[in-house]
Amino acid sequence: MTLRPALLSLFLFATVGTAFAQQQTACPYVAWKSGFKGDARAQATCLLRPVKLYARLGETAPLPEFLAAHIGQRTDIAPARLRAWLAQQSVSEADVGGAVDAPLSRAVGRLAAPMARYFVIHDTSYPNFLLDAIPAHINDAGWDFNDFNIRNPALGGGPKGHVYVNRLGGSLQVRDFGTPGYASKLEKDKPSLTGLFLHVELVQPRNSVPGGGKGNDGLAPDPGFTPAQYERLALLYIAASVRRGTWLIPAFHAVLDTGFANGHDDPQNFSLSEWSAALFRLHAALRQADTGQ
Repeated sequence: MTLRPALLSLFLFATVGTAFAQQQTACPYVAWKSGFKGDARAQATCLLRPVKLYARLGETAPLPEFLAAHIGQRTDIAPARLRAWLAQQSVSEADVGGAVDAPLSRAVGRLAAPMARYFVIHDTSYPNFLLDAIPAHINDAGWDFNDFNIRNPALGGGPKGHVYVNRLGGSLQVRDFGTPGYASKLEKDKPSLTGLFLHVELVQPRNSVPGGGKGNDGLAPDPGFTPAQYERLALLYIAASVRRGTWLIPAFHAVLDTGFANGHDDPQNFSLSEWSAALFRLHAALRQADTGQ
């Protein structure tokens, strides 16, 4: 069929518009299962759509190899093995969300009080340098926001994540993974879900999109996060999954907020492939330590 130019333009606009609308659609929530539609991997595929400028979501894509192979499966690391490895690395259990043999939080507002199953990745979107350039030393120890003694995210108002990770890979527990706490529009809208989601905040500064509105924080550094942040995020994910006994379903904050007014736009410039590679390395190290090989 040959379309006239005007009809062709209308057809292309409708097609692109439909595809864009599908990308911005919230993952289907299923009340009876206290979660989202599909098995664990299908949920993760939806919940890990890339987050772009102004919280626009990219298309779904196949999960990286480690996540595809493990999400929803039984963990193969014993809490005692993880505890011993952490001690060898001089990492406190408090820095990875709490005791690794303790249960995770539960959604006590739900009839069966299901245990946490979602691992939500945020960025702090702070500090905002407005129209100034983001400083070149944000990945150095001398930057104030890499020192939790100087810039403590537990202080101040508003919802808090469970654990914060600075750009040096250091982490600070604000709330144990066993304690429910909301940090998304979805949980605020459906309070009974609080406890199903564990929230991790990665320190990432922002600055403003020129002409994008006074005080906006639309621009993030690229790359968005450091290798040390991906390594610590991998450790937090493993620690939380060991506590549950199955690999958690990861999600991006902005995807959870899709469909809600004033939804968030984080994490920006997050690399699933880098995080998956960090998970591979850490999982292999723990398995090797477990077998003594």
